Amino acid sequence: MARPATLPALLETTAARNPRGAALPGFDWAGVAGAVRRIAGGLAAAGIGPGDRVALFLPNRPGFLLLLLALARRGACAVLLNTRFRAAELAPLLAGAQPKAIAVARDFPAVDADAILGSVPPEARASLRLAIGVDALGEGALAGLPVLPFAALRGADEADRSTPDADCLTFTTSGTTAGPKLVLHRQRSIATHAQDVAARIGTAAPGAAFLAAVPLCGTFGLAAAMAALAGGAAIHPMERFDAAAADALIRREGVTHLVGGDDLLLMLAEAASGRPYARFAFTGFANFHGNAERVMAASAALNLAVRGVYGSSEAQALFALQDPAGPHAAVGGGTPASAEAAFRIAEDGELLLRGPSLFDRYLGDEAATARARVEGWFRSGDLAEAQPEGGFGFLTRAGDALRLGGFLVSPEEIESFLLAQPGVTAAQVVALDGRAIAFLIPGAAYDEAALHAACERSLARFKVPARFVTLAEFPTTDGPNGRKVQRAALREMARGAR
Repeated sequence: MARPATLPALLETTAARNPRGAALPGFDWAGVAGAVRRIAGGLAAAGIGPGDRVALFLPNRPGFLLLLLALARRGACAVLLNTRFRAAELAPLLAGAQPKAIAVARDFPAVDADAILGSVPPEARASLRLAIGVDALGEGALAGLPVLPFAALRGADEADRSTPDADCLTFTTSGTTAGPKLVLHRQRSIATHAQDVAARIGTAAPGAAFLAAVPLCGTFGLAAAMAALAGGAAIHPMERFDAAAADALIRREGVTHLVGGDDLLLMLAEAASGRPYARFAFTGFANFHGNAERVMAASAALNLAVRGVYGSSEAQALFALQDPAGPHAAVGGGTPASAEAAFRIAEDGELLLRGPSLFDRYLGDEAATARARVEGWFRSGDLAEAQPEGGFGFLTRAGDALRLGGFLVSPEEIESFLLAQPGVTAAQVVALDGRAIAFLIPGAAYDEAALHAACERSLARFKVPARFVTLAEFPTTDGPNGRKVQRAALREMARGAR
């Protein structure tokens, strides 16, 4: 039997297989499927149909996933927007995507949707015809748009208008190198990847439950949630991550699956206070802040079953996963989730990818789409190395690699050494004029002279930092997949401190 190649078909398959299984808070899987059919009917009555786009400016809540699935059933495309974005960031995305409607949560205290959308220049939001209030506030207006309450989106069961090749959703890239782009996926890539990941991480196991702590607007959170859907696991969304609340939810609901950055997992470990969880089936982590060793130690103590993963908005998160018992469990990368996917390392060290999870195009940017592909492969912009076991290990973004003494060096190589030294709580390394500059968050035992001496004893001379700069915290940016250190800002700080 052919696998489902659309999100509605995938949902109906899960609902038929596990109708009474816990799905979202207040819903079993049969209930989710029925609600999605009725919401799709409400969207049809509101004039939203095949080919239309609707922006989702929503936190993690059941309505996010219900609306996403209903849009897919209508053959419409969801434009996923980070709730941390403000007017200057939303304007080019709305202008580029041209959505007919925008879904907001007016009762979400972290976002004043009316003020933010009202600050977007009118020409950038000219395509909008209505807002959908995914909240309990009823009718009204939002930045001059009529608000259609989510509760009113309950029409007659709507026929499935989806097709495998229909536009499904867009992610936004972080924009750290050339401004944000809208990464468009078709239904087939989202649905098939969800099934491949579900099989790999075991979301069909009895009692499986996923904690959606990472924003669903980004591929890290959404790919894991779609894998939970494909397996029929319960999904527990958190609108805002709170470590103490997450710890309590994990214990109360028997959570078995989780994804997050190293900072999120360390906050969770602190909240757990040394009390181990029932053994997890899967925790995928991204080493955004260079804390891999600390995360692995916490994982062992708490039974989190942490392993490194790899992905991107273009290839989807969880494109590749490490073996949790293997020698590279702490490294991003591993073997692809799909048997149809492949990778290779180019001569310059860039990681090239292909497979069914890849995006279709950058919306409205044919030139960028063409540049991203070479001879059928997607150019990831990441540097990686092959692993003897058959997978790959992520090294760094190509733009973050350090050219030191004529050699190309991953900053993580120096950072991991620094983190192992007394008094170093966190470390980031950038290059300036061919020399390494280390930015550190010091601990109580920090001794710069001793640290410099340790580097000289153990590192090649060209890797020894020319300067150590201590900071109270690193400059960071909040992206849809988690908080990341701004290396570009550190490079500017290094230039200013010559």
